[in-house]
Amino acid sequence: MNLFQVYIPVPGLKIFIFWMVVVTTSLLADEGGQAAKTLRLAVIYIEEPPFVYTTSNSEYRGIIPELAQALSRELNLELEYLPMPRKGLEQSLLNGKADVTWLSPEWVTNKEQLIFSDPVFMYREFLYSLNPFNESGKPLDWLRDKTICLREDYQYPSLDRFFVDNVARAVKVSSQVALVTLLLKKRCDLLNMNEHRAIWEINSLGIERKVWRSSKPLEETELTFVFNKKWQTKMAQVNQELSEIKRSGELSAIIKTNIHLSLLPNPKSTKFD
Repeated sequence: MNLFQVYIPVPGLKIFIFWMVVVTTSLLADEGGQAAKTLRLAVIYIEEPPFVYTTSNSEYRGIIPELAQALSRELNLELEYLPMPRKGLEQSLLNGKADVTWLSPEWVTNKEQLIFSDPVFMYREFLYSLNPFNESGKPLDWLRDKTICLREDYQYPSLDRFFVDNVARAVKVSSQVALVTLLLKKRCDLLNMNEHRAIWEINSLGIERKVWRSSKPLEETELTFVFNKKWQTKMAQVNQELSEIKRSGELSAIIKTNIHLSLLPNPKSTKFD
């Protein structure tokens, strides 16, 4: 018998072939990673409508989940949610636990280790008040000697210099409290809030009193999907699908649905310009 020949009885051969298939399939699955079948989305567990929240059935809703659902559908992948703290979003991509999250490149520390999609939409934060803003004024004029209601677990880099220079004072509140409600109760003079979030809160609370918005945003940045490095070769397809989601009007519909534009208060009661 040749030293390299091994005799395997027929029943044993079947078992051998079966286990070879199982092992090979497993290796291929490991090599391709979960991204071959699923799109693992790292999402902040703090609910912040209209961007992300859960229903009574623990289903994710909001602009981010619905946009991710549209992308995973076009990529023919099953979407999986990985809830975590804000600080864990970037790290989950670096260690390979997640495939993608939703951030601005300006908010990321390790840019060179991550892959960014083309910009999806603009994220803008404005000041809101119960009194009109001086349209020709600047942030320094709007903020001087004012209190601003802010989330206690969020960072506000566009406002830090005003607090350091004692121009304005922050009033930190829980993420469970509607900021617009505090403004109406005059717990603070101003709000610093994303424009979509502000419209959502006013609609949801049925507020009819005038709420004025600053003529210019304090911060604006382009939001993107951020992927781990393993997705480098797939980014051309990702960007193509995102472009089609925008071109078809699906992105606009997702935003409008989640901020309830059809329920906007009477323009005479609420002013945003």
